[in-house]
Amino acid sequence: MRRDKKRLAFLALSFFTLVDFPTSGFAAEKTPFYQGKTINFVINFAAGGPTDIESRIFAKHLSRHIPGQPTITVQNMGGGGGLIAVNYIGEVAKSDGLTAAYFTGSLFQHQIKDPALRVDIGKFGFVTGVHGVTVSYIRSEVPPGMKKPADFVKAQKFRAAGLGVSSSKDVRFRLSFDILGLKYDYVTGYNNSSDARLAVQRNEAQYHDETLPSYRTQVEPQMVKTGMVTPLYYTDLVASSGEILVSRDVPELQPFTHFYKEVFGKMPSGIKYEALKAANMSSTNMTRMVLMPPKVPAECIAILRKAFDSLSRDQDFLQDAIATMRFQPRFEVGEAGERLFQRASQTSPEVVNFLRKYIDEANK
Repeated sequence: MRRDKKRLAFLALSFFTLVDFPTSGFAAEKTPFYQGKTINFVINFAAGGPTDIESRIFAKHLSRHIPGQPTITVQNMGGGGGLIAVNYIGEVAKSDGLTAAYFTGSLFQHQIKDPALRVDIGKFGFVTGVHGVTVSYIRSEVPPGMKKPADFVKAQKFRAAGLGVSSSKDVRFRLSFDILGLKYDYVTGYNNSSDARLAVQRNEAQYHDETLPSYRTQVEPQMVKTGMVTPLYYTDLVASSGEILVSRDVPELQPFTHFYKEVFGKMPSGIKYEALKAANMSSTNMTRMVLMPPKVPAECIAILRKAFDSLSRDQDFLQDAIATMRFQPRFEVGEAGERLFQRASQTSPEVVNFLRKYIDEANK
């Protein structure tokens, strides 16, 4: 009898211990890292431009995809061709997970070893990249007549409008022309694509290329549909494996490499093509980048990567982005995005040296 009472007491104690155990587990549940905090996104161009507009759309929707739903702020830090902000993130910003960056153009400047860039972007924390294909177009009356994209390889001498000899835009279209074997006059120094587009409309220049939002809202309705210009191809999206990808956003055209193969029956090759692929990795696949300062905790990078991955499927965000930006943002996320970022930021010395000489020659 006494033995039975002891057994019952032991069973009762065990039961209440088991019942109490999960309760204590819930009490110790970890508070989300970003709860009650603010993440400040530094933008490397002034307010009102495309980079700023896009960043504010992301900021509007991002918080609800981060555990703890922190406050998101945006800080413009323009100047130095975007490099003042890049140097700030690498040299000044704290690595506490509360500062991030939304940058345009910085990875190409890293590739060409721009002397104004004092930090190694390859050591920044990579969160995601945002695609941004650029569409090429030429005036339709350029001899012997540009009625379809394939006619471009027959084009007699024309003037191409650029923004600056060291800009990714100019370097990429010049490399493309050289690979195609074209003869052209290079006119650069336009303040922006709006000015260069106006030059084409006035026939002061015959060629320019523009990002998809500008192409869809300005070039296509005003210049393509009126027959003034003929669209040609768009810049390559390059996978980390080197494969050329097709953009879902420009189904009516081909990427440059596919255009070349269709016209010439073979793939392009050589140092100029390798340089073009490297520039496209940094400027088409990674037109915009979300980065964090060097040595930021891996936990913070992982949280933001998951947040942007989730954001890419958020219908409210996508509708807002399409209405404002005129295209659906495509993200380079996860391990594939990290591989591409590392490959683009660790361009071979041969390609880097070639790009620097190529830019220097255009300055002469």
